[in-house]
Amino acid sequence: MLFNSVIFILLFLPLSLIGWYGLQRFTDPRYARLFLVGMSLWFYGYYNPWYLALLGGSVLCNQCFSKLFTCCSTRTGRRWVLGTGLVFNLGLLFYFKYFNFFINNCNFFLHTDLQVEKIALPLGISFFTFQQVSFLVDRYREDAPCYGFLEYACFVTYFPQLVAGPIVLHSEFIPQLRERKNRTPYAEQFFDGAALFILGLGKKVLLADVLAIMVNTVFDDIAIIPYYLDAPTGILAILFYMLELYFDFSGYCDMARGIAAMFGFILPVNFHSPLKAESVQDFWRRWHITLSRFLTTYIYIPLGGNRKGKFFQCLNLFIVFIASGFWHGANWTFVVFGILHGTAIVLEALFPILQKGPRHLKQFITMLFFMMTLILFRSDSLTTAFIYFRRMFTVGWSGYLTRFATHLQIPENYAVIKLLQLRFPQYLTPFYLICMGILLFVALLFIRGREAEEWIREKACTLRGILCLATVFTWSFISLSQVSTFLYFNF
Repeated sequence: MLFNSVIFILLFLPLSLIGWYGLQRFTDPRYARLFLVGMSLWFYGYYNPWYLALLGGSVLCNQCFSKLFTCCSTRTGRRWVLGTGLVFNLGLLFYFKYFNFFINNCNFFLHTDLQVEKIALPLGISFFTFQQVSFLVDRYREDAPCYGFLEYACFVTYFPQLVAGPIVLHSEFIPQLRERKNRTPYAEQFFDGAALFILGLGKKVLLADVLAIMVNTVFDDIAIIPYYLDAPTGILAILFYMLELYFDFSGYCDMARGIAAMFGFILPVNFHSPLKAESVQDFWRRWHITLSRFLTTYIYIPLGGNRKGKFFQCLNLFIVFIASGFWHGANWTFVVFGILHGTAIVLEALFPILQKGPRHLKQFITMLFFMMTLILFRSDSLTTAFIYFRRMFTVGWSGYLTRFATHLQIPENYAVIKLLQLRFPQYLTPFYLICMGILLFVALLFIRGREAEEWIREKACTLRGILCLATVFTWSFISLSQVSTFLYFNF
């Protein structure tokens, strides 16, 4: 189920809130927790109920591993439990996400003829796997208690963060689940959560989905007619993709935190104006913050971090970013994406002078680097990425920009387009170009502006703020006829 869908907004979310707070009237909190787990499973299995077997089996097995830690009194025994748990979780992730990638590469490099299986990637498997891996490691380190099954199931399956993060730690969620003050709705927090959900919905529906129309046009055509792509269109298309990914992920993070706030929970911040970053290192402190935290805590630090000298620090950083690339997808494009970012991080560590200079220049260079590497992120193969790079740096004008602009046909400009088609067809192309310029200007204006939660604190309770939220919600809801999934559902 999607946050940006009619069934979620009109049925699932109200029903969940009513049931959650209604069952809190009982002294025993297990009724409300059981209800929350049940609703989360409905949310997860809405499109494919078979995914529930995988999620349920994963939760049950990891709860058993947690119990086994209690039974093991020796360090060796605890290591065996941890090792078995890691093999189980990472084995599931490998099979569903990387098995065919591994087989295809074996066939290519070793000239074998192994059979590729038809394996559907379950939603959110990377997220709930990493969340449970972090819990098992904390259990091994004796930094986590053995929670009851319902508490643990709530922690893993809680639907706002289940399919695309943030990657939540047990110490961030379960204490809140136990707090009695979270068992009654708090008006101010509920309003702030609803406002954050609305702003996130607007980012997704009114900006990310519109930008996607333009981006998909270019990347769908490039494999068929690559020679049509010229430099201006290539630059604009990848800029639009960067903005699409930004508003798609930012919108999801806002909606997830907003929904959680309506239930009385505070999820960790996962997105903090990354396009204002002044270095690549700073960028990854702001983009997908909980993933960076996981990789730092459970890979970088165990490898030695920066404790063994500059060489090993750089090596560990590079390993972390290769892992980050693999995490994003089973494709060499993501691996190369991780290698490029790892190289940039290593260079910044080796040459601190690279991080000096005027703030706006550093922000521009960081954004430009990220934008260029996104060509790999969006391409379906290294060949497609290479074609895109080559065409983008080829001098010439094919006129493809005009065709690119004409795909910006949205309900908001439908009436004007029909009028121009009937009465003033000579102005149709300039109108498309103007609409594209307005879209670009508005998107860039928002990424340079204040964050959603900051705006809510200052403006949401004013008359103007309430009118703004009502307008954004109404406009977004009307635009839900073309529902699209969040980009990070693919990872």
